[in-house]
Amino acid sequence: MRRVAILLPFVALLTGGCKKIDELEAALAASQAELTKTKKELDAEKQSNAELRSENQTLQERIAELEAEVAQLNEQINTLAQNAGLLTAELEELRKEKAKREAELKVYRDLFASLKKMVDAGTIKVGFREGRLVVKLDEGILFDSGRASLKKEGEEALTQLVAPLRDVNRDWVVAGHTDNVPIKTAKFSSNWELSTARAVEVVNFLIGDGMPAERIGAAGYAEHDPVADNSTPEGRAQNRRIEIVLMPTIPQNLQDMLSEG
Repeated sequence: MRRVAILLPFVALLTGGCKKIDELEAALAASQAELTKTKKELDAEKQSNAELRSENQTLQERIAELEAEVAQLNEQINTLAQNAGLLTAELEELRKEKAKREAELKVYRDLFASLKKMVDAGTIKVGFREGRLVVKLDEGILFDSGRASLKKEGEEALTQLVAPLRDVNRDWVVAGHTDNVPIKTAKFSSNWELSTARAVEVVNFLIGDGMPAERIGAAGYAEHDPVADNSTPEGRAQNRRIEIVLMPTIPQNLQDMLSEG
């Protein structure tokens, strides 16, 4: 009986100790889960910032390329001018090409300066796609899911874009894009209708805010011009977007050739 009496407090102590260990393990597990969650959020934020920097650098890289091209053209012009057998026609062609590059360089420099604040804030992304400058706004900023009416924050973002777009003496096209998830509502029977309606909504707002109507147009591409894989939620989110595309100018000599044809 005495041995049993001695064992009972020990068992009680052991049971209490196990309970404390379980509590500590549960607290540790909760802390580890919170740490994992925080790390994932930090990694996502770093990735987002890296993407923003990458978009920003894309425009800066194009500016650097143009600066190098202008410098190279300058060198060629100086070389021709110094030659005794100066080729007037070739020199004039180089001067025209230099002026064209300098004009393009000015457009990108001015646009970069005016949009930098919005890029840094993550409101827009600016880059080049298929040789064209693209200002991209995510669907979530502009529209609710399946709708084509601008949200308040979307209107505020577009208002900031009007002056920079207007100051570029070129034409723009607002392009609406969706993911590949079909839509069929009372208002929109397909993604073609949704993407086009959104593009027109953005154009109408920009015109109402001071953008010249003759310098902007609208187009809807539905799911047929993706920038990411539609098989993942992240890819589909990237594909749901509005792009404002700077249209290229047709060189005068090509215009003349087309006119003659």
